[in-house]
Amino acid sequence: MIRHTRTFALLAALSLAGAILQAADAPPAKPGEKQAAIEAAKKAADWLLKQANDDGTFGKIPPPTRKMPGFVGLVLYGIAKSPDKPSVDKVPALAKAAEYLVAVQQPNGAIALPMFGAENYNTSIAIMALKALNNPKYDEVLQKALDFTLSCQLDEKRGYNSKEHVAAYGAFGYSDGKKGDLSNTSFSLDALKAMGVKEDSPAYKNALIFIKRCQDAETNDSKMMDGGDNTGGFVYLPGDSEFGKVKSRNGTEVPKPYGNMTYAGIKALIYCGVKADSNELKDAWKWIKSNYSATENPGGNGSQGYYYYAVAFAKAFTASGMKELTLPDGKKVRWANDLSANLAKLQSPDGSFMNKDQHWMESDPILATACALQALNLCIEAMP
Repeated sequence: MIRHTRTFALLAALSLAGAILQAADAPPAKPGEKQAAIEAAKKAADWLLKQANDDGTFGKIPPPTRKMPGFVGLVLYGIAKSPDKPSVDKVPALAKAAEYLVAVQQPNGAIALPMFGAENYNTSIAIMALKALNNPKYDEVLQKALDFTLSCQLDEKRGYNSKEHVAAYGAFGYSDGKKGDLSNTSFSLDALKAMGVKEDSPAYKNALIFIKRCQDAETNDSKMMDGGDNTGGFVYLPGDSEFGKVKSRNGTEVPKPYGNMTYAGIKALIYCGVKADSNELKDAWKWIKSNYSATENPGGNGSQGYYYYAVAFAKAFTASGMKELTLPDGKKVRWANDLSANLAKLQSPDGSFMNKDQHWMESDPILATACALQALNLCIEAMP
């Protein structure tokens, strides 16, 4: 009789556990969610095309910065990857944008304009844009651009070594030979990935050293990150965060991890061949689960940098292949549904996006809309 009682108790417990697990499943997708995301992306792409200029740039009342190849590249990439997948043969504005990027390529391979600086940032984005067109006519331009980006990495060829230069080694910066950071390293790795650079290349191996040193984790060998709580989050560069410092449990002031860089760090780790069961990725996802948000940049200042965050968010989940995430309370969320729904709420009736906060130039609707479109495109790919 006792044995039967224990058996019944065990069955009841298993039944209860099953009910809890079932209740924790992500809610079923609402009818029309994917179609709403597609419509939002199409509206954004159409709005951007209406801003096209004859010289290949975008923006009818453009400040000088809209001539930056990075601006043009973001728009071109977003439209090329949008639901209708328009080609340069059918959309003259795209052909003009591509030719603009080709025309501003410098003798050293950079796709940039000297007046703006940030040569590597602009080149990395231009590489992604031109590669997305799948046209062999750009192959020579792309190879020269890739060679330039690779030359910007702070490694032995630049006089850096991993032991002496713990805050810089392996990183990519805005420009050739300039200080590196995780944001520019992330963009550079996007370019390398698009160009098919292999995971076992020195560029990825050296970048991985820098990426690990940006993480608040026990696996970080940089003393510049000592004293943290091992949250798994990432910062801009070892010892430095865009959002200042925070006190750890032991009272030490340490750089504050935040969403943009943590998602960028996750994607970068995956691109460098780090496996899902690694301590680095498990720790990073732990931070994400505790700070999950599709509506603001966690660790930041509310809406500041939101569209940059949306792209980093979508790229990290896409790189991981993950469609759902289980939060600490057991709730499951579908990131693509959450992000696309919030972006649709933020979209203006004409299809554009704009951040009231000027940080990172997101008050410019060309930039904000290009970023929102890129995020929506990735959401659509992930939605059933």
